[in-house]
Amino acid sequence: MNLSSTIERPLGPTLRPASVRLSRLLSAVPERIFDAWLNAEEARTFLFAGPTGDAMRSEIDARIGGGFRIVRRWGGEDVEYSGEYLEIDRPHRLVFSLFVERYAQRDDRVIVEVAAVAGQSLLVLTHELSLPNPAERSRIQRGWATVLDRLGTLCTESGVAYAVAPAQGGKAPHQGICPVHWLSPMHGRL
Repeated sequence: MNLSSTIERPLGPTLRPASVRLSRLLSAVPERIFDAWLNAEEARTFLFAGPTGDAMRSEIDARIGGGFRIVRRWGGEDVEYSGEYLEIDRPHRLVFSLFVERYAQRDDRVIVEVAAVAGQSLLVLTHELSLPNPAERSRIQRGWATVLDRLGTLCTESGVAYAVAPAQGGKAPHQGICPVHWLSPMHGRL
């Protein structure tokens, strides 16, 4: 996978100047990192992470056109993050829309790219913003930094760097592997 392919793609002219880009080198294979984004139980521990605890609710329908909804408690009120999966190319590229009513974020797009690099994985996250305000951009960049730090911890905690189920009759490449659940039952609307 060529990570520069995203850079070459034309971005919407109203979103290009207001983008946030972060990268992390993570000690896990791309499949492990990618799968965490689409697993409701794992996503609740890192996605849209705050300073305290997991999300109150997380629902994921991991398919193109499917959606997600994660609800966290911030400052005494519920904040809902929702969106639609626009592109899923496991384990290389995930693109989704993002809507957060509390921050008036509409029409945002998040691109997550993962590539194997020397036994680790390089993750590049680009958030194309609908909010041109520099203060909001700074807040969003800090938020994604926390998300990526927690994702790194999740993917390497207890030494499990793989989330690949063994072939039938085969052995798992690492002890303690849990099967990846691509779809989660949806409760209510998205």
